[in-house]
Amino acid sequence: MKRNYECVIIGSGVAGMTSAIYLKRMNIDVLIIEKATPGGQIVKTAVIENYPGFTSISGSSLASQMYEQVTNLKIPYLYEDVITIKDNGKTKTIITNQNEITCKSIIIASGRSPKKLNLKNEEELIGHGISYCAICDGMLYKDQEVAIVGSGNSAFEECLYLAKICSKVTILNRSSHIKADSILKEKVKQLKNVEIKYNTEIKELKMENNKLHYLILNNNETLQVRGLFIFIGLIPELQFLQNTNIKLDNNYIVVDNKMQTNIKNIYACGDVIKKDVYQIATAIGEAATAAINVTRNINK
Repeated sequence: MKRNYECVIIGSGVAGMTSAIYLKRMNIDVLIIEKATPGGQIVKTAVIENYPGFTSISGSSLASQMYEQVTNLKIPYLYEDVITIKDNGKTKTIITNQNEITCKSIIIASGRSPKKLNLKNEEELIGHGISYCAICDGMLYKDQEVAIVGSGNSAFEECLYLAKICSKVTILNRSSHIKADSILKEKVKQLKNVEIKYNTEIKELKMENNKLHYLILNNNETLQVRGLFIFIGLIPELQFLQNTNIKLDNNYIVVDNKMQTNIKNIYACGDVIKKDVYQIATAIGEAATAAINVTRNINK
């Protein structure tokens, strides 16, 4: 395979694919490295209703349409895990679990992954009662009772999806305040098979036959559920930056208005950067900005 490119994009979510589309259309030799499935977090979103041009669309459908654009442009993919990156001055080296790739510029768009509760048995129960994606695993619990941890937009969006499948959905909110947008709160509160428990946290996860059996809550109440969906936030996927000098703020990459990091010709965009708003629309704008500035520098 080819091992030298003008630009390499790490990650194939909304930001990564947008950058790739812009770069290819500006005749830049670009490669995408992705360790999982193209689309990132939006693949796990049941319904998107705030993206211009679509009254309502599933996250997987939107990701699929973006991926089709990328493949139509014949942009190469490398499905590997990035271990580290090196700054060699005028060139950069990306080391994956299988290859070494050199390039002039890098765009980091590796996105975020779900936060965990860090409870005993949580790791063992992933895929056996615990999930971080309702659209992926919801049908496993059809006509059964499930619980959701979280009170933000993601938790309430997934609740709307699960309520159509499951006999009952219990939302466990650790405070007395709901973070989700008002329109989502009203939709959820109208559902007859949804209960919201306030000031409630999970104290223990109980297993039986290697599957989730029930929850013990902080008031010592037991909650019999077969599925537990956790939506308590996301953390940047940046393990490969551990041995670099890229500036971070609270584990997010700091960039300038050109989306460039403190290291020349290494850019970042989307959910991995330090910013105020994390939305599909903002990720796309940042990705376009990064791609345009990469092209300007290469063409110099």
